[in-house]
Amino acid sequence: MADYQRLSYTVADAVATIRLTRAEARNSLDMTAKRELAEVIERSATDPEVRAVVLTGSGGAFSAGGDVKEMDLNSDPVTSRSRLRTLLTTVFLPLAEIEKPTIAAVNGHCHGSGLALMMACDLAVVADDATFSCAFTKIGLVPDCGTLYFLPRRVPLNMAKELIFTGRRFGAAEAKELGLVNRIVPAAELDSAAGALAAELAAGPTVALGLAKTLLDRSMRLSSRDMAELEAFAIGTAFTTEDHLAARAAFGTKTAPTFHGR
Repeated sequence: MADYQRLSYTVADAVATIRLTRAEARNSLDMTAKRELAEVIERSATDPEVRAVVLTGSGGAFSAGGDVKEMDLNSDPVTSRSRLRTLLTTVFLPLAEIEKPTIAAVNGHCHGSGLALMMACDLAVVADDATFSCAFTKIGLVPDCGTLYFLPRRVPLNMAKELIFTGRRFGAAEAKELGLVNRIVPAAELDSAAGALAAELAAGPTVALGLAKTLLDRSMRLSSRDMAELEAFAIGTAFTTEDHLAARAAFGTKTAPTFHGR
């Protein structure tokens, strides 16, 4: 298994766990962390033994966002645009597009691009002491890393504007009320709660879940007729999977099916 400087990557019982380990810097994302995230996201996407992914942080933070110390690398607009395009196409979009369920297990601080990292996952299970913010405007920046795409798909547009314009911090309860996260659990139970949910999803029909995810993510920008065509294609594919055939056989014998992700 490869050694990483900014994260750990493990696979057990069909669940890949990506844990940011730069706790001394609140798991802020420097160039090394971004490069390593790109590698493990690709690994988890292409490994047939992985059927669900958990992304979390170590210490008191999920991720405090981008590493401000490296922002002087953005010396001109062309360089900045190129670096952000690389970041989006190797980390945030691939994470969002994995055809497997992904869960952000949010411990503590989750700000800026850390919040974008959470929103790139399908589901968010958060500790009751987690704190969030769209911190970009606090340092005179426009939100990046997909925030302007992900946030208004999670919360009403006027709330997305408020959170971005003010950059204010808010807690887990408000994040849940806004629909930004799925579940709040006691901080001491975060790993076990996220692990249990990941195990449940990893035991599901992976192909069907992946197809449903892909179609749901596209549904907001396609017409009903376009979606009907995609649904027909997806169900036609799902009908041929081993998992569906096993479920049909189990239905006939009134037993619970066992899915293998194929």
